[in-house]
Amino acid sequence: MSIEGNVCALPPAERPSAYWRLPGTILWGIGAGLVFIVVQVVVTLFIVIRGQHDVSEQSILGLLESAQNNGFVLSVVTIATTLVCLPLVAGIAGLKKGSRIRDYFALRPVPAGSLMRWLGILIVFLVLSDAVTALLGKSVVPEFMSTAYNSSHPRWLLWLALVVAAPLLEETFFRGFLFKGLASSFIGPVGTIALTSALWAAIHVQYDLYGITTIYLLGALLGLARFLTRSLSVPLTLHATANFLACVEAAFLGQV
Repeated sequence: MSIEGNVCALPPAERPSAYWRLPGTILWGIGAGLVFIVVQVVVTLFIVIRGQHDVSEQSILGLLESAQNNGFVLSVVTIATTLVCLPLVAGIAGLKKGSRIRDYFALRPVPAGSLMRWLGILIVFLVLSDAVTALLGKSVVPEFMSTAYNSSHPRWLLWLALVVAAPLLEETFFRGFLFKGLASSFIGPVGTIALTSALWAAIHVQYDLYGITTIYLLGALLGLARFLTRSLSVPLTLHATANFLACVEAAFLGQV
């Protein structure tokens, strides 16, 4: 039997998983991003105008502005967006003939020791970040986070949104779908870490420039973890942990 015959006889599980190349990753990524925005706008509008009798343009704009830092609105919008966009991103990956979701999104377990080391690195990063923030005379708990936490009722819904829903969607999209297509192109892993970190930071428009810069650096750490461990589970765990600690800080330091 020829070598070619042996290769063709390999079961599908042993063949390299297909994935969208750079053009497909960019186009599908833009499409998913648009759906993300539409869902956020529609759900926010539904929440703010329910029960309202005055639905004039000026009234709606005022309601939308007041809802930007509302913890309940943030919670519902985040969870709804995750429920819509998470299967959407997985479906886009599945549309590529020959792709396997597990390989596409690097759904691989990592040794407990490796995960603990990365959690240690995260803790050091967060402690240094808080120290620098305090030295600059800024509040450790950003104003947006403090306002959102204090206006969230019920509180558990905000914890669910920030600790579970947001990390699941954002890591699946940025360090999962985008990372796979970009890192395999001429952009390379280093460029991909920089680009996905910038895109991830850019969606956090609720923070000031200092906050967005901090988020970019955290994104770079998450991207580095994704690259070195070849597993999405590590940045996902780190992201959820960082958000959990942010909620803890808001609960104890951000009360008004």
